[in-house]
Amino acid sequence: MFCTLLGWLGLYVGAIWVYENLRAPVLLVLGCLKQLIFRQKLSKRYGKWAVITGASDGIGKGYAHYLARQGMAIVLVARNEAKLTKVAAEIKAKHGVETKIVVADFSKGAEIYPHLEKALVPLDIGILVNNVGVSHDTPKYVDEVSPSVVWDLINVNVAAATLLCQMLVPAMKQRKRGLIVNVSSIASVSPSPCLSIYAATKAYMTSFSVALRDELSPFGVEVQTVRPSFVHTNMTDFLVKDMKDPRMRKYLVDVDGFMAYAGCTIGKVDMTSGHWSHGLQTAVLYLLPEVVRVFILGLINKKVRDDFYAKTKKKMR
Repeated sequence: MFCTLLGWLGLYVGAIWVYENLRAPVLLVLGCLKQLIFRQKLSKRYGKWAVITGASDGIGKGYAHYLARQGMAIVLVARNEAKLTKVAAEIKAKHGVETKIVVADFSKGAEIYPHLEKALVPLDIGILVNNVGVSHDTPKYVDEVSPSVVWDLINVNVAAATLLCQMLVPAMKQRKRGLIVNVSSIASVSPSPCLSIYAATKAYMTSFSVALRDELSPFGVEVQTVRPSFVHTNMTDFLVKDMKDPRMRKYLVDVDGFMAYAGCTIGKVDMTSGHWSHGLQTAVLYLLPEVVRVFILGLINKKVRDDFYAKTKKKMR
């Protein structure tokens, strides 16, 4: 009797794992078939404008180019006006769509949102990509992270997406259409020692995004949660430089490679890793109990931290 119960329990756990990890690929295939049949443009389905935060570099810039290629007008939001102007010019020249830039430093907190509200609320915003995010330059114990960086992590990784959704959702609900893409991280899958604050902010993003999806579904507004693993961007460049074997760099996912997959999932699935290889990493993590995940991530992060501080001390001699 006991063995039978264990067998049924094993089948149940296995079925849950298969559902969680194969649901997105199946929905993606069905969504692609639907798109081939109906061929509806994103701008017609959701609205004219796409707003992308953290759009001057990396994944945000990748989303901006992808959505412009689909014919959407683009609003680029970031703190560096020169970079924004350059990206806007690139998009207009390459894709021929209307562009706007909004300069906003999310690390400043509450003071920037009246400016954002004035610039964004009057527009017919169909897609909001909450991509902006920060981390500290290397894994650190919580007491080694400066208070200013802690506030940056909270203001940028937590407050930005929350307040922008609160600001733009009412109009989407009224129009009964829209899509919010919240870029979280594979770090949300498990607590991560020496990246404790960063991982917690990403866990918040995933939790907020999944709950928001359920809230907005009755109003015709979609929410997609994106949980990528390592993508080679300016924010992660310091890790690439520290790789002992340079040949490993060619196996890293770059922004173009990531967007080739993540872009395809827009409007088709509500939860994705953004890249097939990142999906495999997430599936493996979910095979492990949380205590094992925390232990393994702790070993990796502490090793990176110790190596960084050892190099720093060596340079100071």
